[in-house]
Amino acid sequence: MLFAAGAVWGERWIASLSSRRALITRRTAWTALAIGALVDAAIVLPIAPPGSWWWQLADKGNGGNFNEEIGWPELVQTVARIRDSLPVQERSGFGILVADSGQAGAINLYGPALGLPTAICGMNSHWYRGYGDPPPETVIVIGMTSDFAHRTFESCQIAGRVSNRFGIENSTIRNPGIFVCRGLRQPWHQFWSGFQYYG
Repeated sequence: MLFAAGAVWGERWIASLSSRRALITRRTAWTALAIGALVDAAIVLPIAPPGSWWWQLADKGNGGNFNEEIGWPELVQTVARIRDSLPVQERSGFGILVADSGQAGAINLYGPALGLPTAICGMNSHWYRGYGDPPPETVIVIGMTSDFAHRTFESCQIAGRVSNRFGIENSTIRNPGIFVCRGLRQPWHQFWSGFQYYG
């Protein structure tokens, strides 16, 4: 809005100048806008190599959100490999329970291409999407502690680990163990009613 208001005033002012001075003023303004756009792009867009000082500067300028998507494709590929290792009868009705909306975003963005179901997540608005009908009996658990997995399910085994090739810490790798769990210890509707949380 300020640019628009300034542009109206600026055009009127430039119209009062000689043609030579108006040309110089216009070129100066366009050059300043182009430099400003490049500086903004360098800070706002994730174009720097992950982990570099430039990337770290841009990440800080964006509230630390750039690092959250690092490792998403690798996470989803690992989950697909774990799915493929399940017994055939479990592959069609399994679920993917994730700890946070970033992991849910990874599964929901990259998972369909690999035939993965939508993530089950209790964080923020993801909770309203539920856990599926019918509820899964076999669950791949991502981002939860080993204690949570064993306390929540009758049987759990570690099936993989999450990492990223840049070694960047984010919520995807905070609890790196991926578990295959079976036998939820309480009915799904009861579990789900206490699984909503905000972050």
